[in-house]
Amino acid sequence: MHLDDKIYGKVEVNEPVLVEIINSYELQRLKEISMAGYYPGCPEFNNPEYNRYNHSIGVLLLLRRYGASLSEQIAGLIHDVSHSAFSHTIDYIKKDQEGEKTHDGQDKVHESFVMNSGLREILERHGYDVAFILDDKNFPLKENDLPDVCADRLDYSVRQAYYDYHYLTFDEVKQIWNGLVVHNGSFVFSNLKAAELYTWSFYRQNELWWSGLPTAIMFSISAQMFRHALKQCYVTLDDFYHHGDAWVINKLKEYLQKDTKLAEYYQLLQRPATDFCNHSGEGENEDTIFCKSRIVNPYVLQADGSLHRYSELDADYSVKIANLPKFKQYSVRLRDNLEKMAG
Repeated sequence: MHLDDKIYGKVEVNEPVLVEIINSYELQRLKEISMAGYYPGCPEFNNPEYNRYNHSIGVLLLLRRYGASLSEQIAGLIHDVSHSAFSHTIDYIKKDQEGEKTHDGQDKVHESFVMNSGLREILERHGYDVAFILDDKNFPLKENDLPDVCADRLDYSVRQAYYDYHYLTFDEVKQIWNGLVVHNGSFVFSNLKAAELYTWSFYRQNELWWSGLPTAIMFSISAQMFRHALKQCYVTLDDFYHHGDAWVINKLKEYLQKDTKLAEYYQLLQRPATDFCNHSGEGENEDTIFCKSRIVNPYVLQADGSLHRYSELDADYSVKIANLPKFKQYSVRLRDNLEKMAG
């Protein structure tokens, strides 16, 4: 099987288990799931290249590039199959405040999803222990905790910095991969320039986008729209786990003419982020949501063999991340509505 990825180039994958998984319904469904969520009014969130399938293939190819075992490649390839439509929006649909702060809703259902899917039969038929594949502790290159880097974190952040926000050129992407090495079973950077390119692009994405106002607008309004649709039985929660984004939106469009509240939410999501603001005020209210904040601080391998966190080598970065919260609080409002209230 030939895989042609704009980040990693052309790669031949011939292992039968990988080929079968890639062709499975579970993997193919991810082509229909955006990494961001649903917010057509924000162009940066709507690049069709930035979907869960391309990211999953990217994690596989990154692990292959750095010599990960076949078991770890499998774990990386299937790590996102349990995502619902619109990705982390599900934590907001369920109004799970802890889930909003950690975006762990997908992780909570991942094992049961895989065990009840066709992937279990594929893995067992090829002689793999499914429980072993599903245990992240076995695969530190594929997954580890912030502020370290791993294949999952590296792929989605470099992919989005290149595709959507243009914080990285293709040559800079190559610099990052060329400066990344495996040391004692974990990813570290072997030179400061590669670490600088990666770490600062990650920081910018987090502050302006992942934990920024555009993301809060997307999660807040789209979740209200989807909760309303669920309450009216236009869709079911199972639909989010068995279909993609476009299928769910097309179902909702069938009711826009007859449901003014649904239509109002839908139209709000067509408006640009500049039409909205954060109006949290003091304390929390019914509309309060939280956006997870992510910060990396990778290790950089020195000439003498020692390891230092990037922040130890860049005083500006150390200051920037010193007091960053793990999540941010928002209450999204239309600017023109607030101006009318003030008038």
